[in-house]
Amino acid sequence: MSGVAVLRAAVLARLRGDPAVAAHRVVEGAGARAAAVPFVVLRDVAATDWGTKDRDGREVRVSLAVRDEGESGARAEAIGAAVEASLLAMPRTLSGWRVVTVVPVRAALLHEGGQRWAALVDVRCRMLEEL
Repeated sequence: MSGVAVLRAAVLARLRGDPAVAAHRVVEGAGARAAAVPFVVLRDVAATDWGTKDRDGREVRVSLAVRDEGESGARAEAIGAAVEASLLAMPRTLSGWRVVTVVPVRAALLHEGGQRWAALVDVRCRMLEEL
C-alpha cells in the first residue's frame, strides 16, 4: 500500500480512537457535511518525494478542520488542539512504513461569519518505507 494511503488510514484511526477527538464526528473530504457540530474533517493529505537512494519516502502534509458554531471559537480551538496533540502522538510504525517525524505546521482559528468557526490544523509527516 502507498505511504499516503497508509498514513491517511492511520490518521483516521488515530482520531476516531482518541477519546478527546472521537466524541466529535470525524469525516473525510473538504466538502463533507455533518448534521451536528462540532465535527472534524480530514481535508487534504498531500505528499511529495522524501526518498533516499535505497528507500521510498514521502513528506506528507495532513490538513484538518474542526467545524463548529457558537458565540466564540473557543470550543473549536480546544478540539483543534486535541487533534494536533493526537497526531503528534501517532505511532511511528505503520504498515510497511516508518514515520520519522511529525511536526505541527499550522494552527489557526477562523471566524466564518455569523456563529460559524473553523479551527485549522496542519501537520507534516516524514516517512520512509521499511526495508
